[in-house]
Amino acid sequence: MGIRKVKQASLDKRERDRMVPTLVGARVPRLTGWGEVVSVFSSAANIRHAQGLLVSVIEDTRAMTSLSVCLPDLFRKREKSLLVGERVRFERRRMVTEEFVVDFQGRPTWQGTLTRNDVRGIRALKGSLLKEALLLKGRDGGFLGVLRGDATNNPFAAKAVEVLGRTRSAPSRAARLRELSGLVGLGPGSTPSGDDFIAGVLLGEETLRLLLPGEAKAVADRQETVIPWPVDKEDLWVAMDRTSDAGKTLLWQALQGDFPEYLIETVRSVSDARSKQEIMDAVERAVSRGATSGTDALVGFLFSVEGRL
Repeated sequence: MGIRKVKQASLDKRERDRMVPTLVGARVPRLTGWGEVVSVFSSAANIRHAQGLLVSVIEDTRAMTSLSVCLPDLFRKREKSLLVGERVRFERRRMVTEEFVVDFQGRPTWQGTLTRNDVRGIRALKGSLLKEALLLKGRDGGFLGVLRGDATNNPFAAKAVEVLGRTRSAPSRAARLRELSGLVGLGPGSTPSGDDFIAGVLLGEETLRLLLPGEAKAVADRQETVIPWPVDKEDLWVAMDRTSDAGKTLLWQALQGDFPEYLIETVRSVSDARSKQEIMDAVERAVSRGATSGTDALVGFLFSVEGRL
């Protein structure tokens, strides 16, 4: 029997402690097969599933995605752990590791989808205030220069300006999408700036779709939908193979209408905001995500809802 089969047989037979998650991403219980722990941090661990997607085990619900499992005890009690290189088995209703079993049965699930209630307060004025806040609070290094109009000092942002220029001048919806897929994998970060930007664009598209027809009409009058719905997204699906595991995971979810909790919370906070300061606070929270991930995603969101693509 090969080494791999011996390890699998051993994993099948061992007795393990049961751990109960606080919250389970809605797509995790659909997974079957094997994964491998590829990174471990103080409050998160990433498992690469055989499909090439990352399942994140996290401490804080604010880091939720539809492919996350919130398991605070793993990080707080330190009695159990995940180690890089460790094999993990997904069995739909549970996740089996070398030391413990995470039982999903009956646990609350997190969908990662926007609702109409999340976006009902979005107005043109709030979009203007969001842009002002982002220009003030956003982090340099990614695509912020694209929004400011001074991208020449950043080669990634300069490339993005070139791609977006072709996108705006493309003769058809399909051609615009092909051009936009050129941003996949572009830029720094575990999720490259281009991936975060596209996720923000998709978030903006979903926001416009959910708004009442009258609210979306101003943008719709200026241009067609930037990102066509499922059938026409093939170029982005294909392009995912050239980005990082984290970028692929982000885009895979966003293309199906699933977004990270921090982005949904930002849209909801802006929608509900009653003052400029509340919008500033929402943006400040969002841009603290990653090195430039929050900034880049909000730049993409603004480009989408303002009809600038």
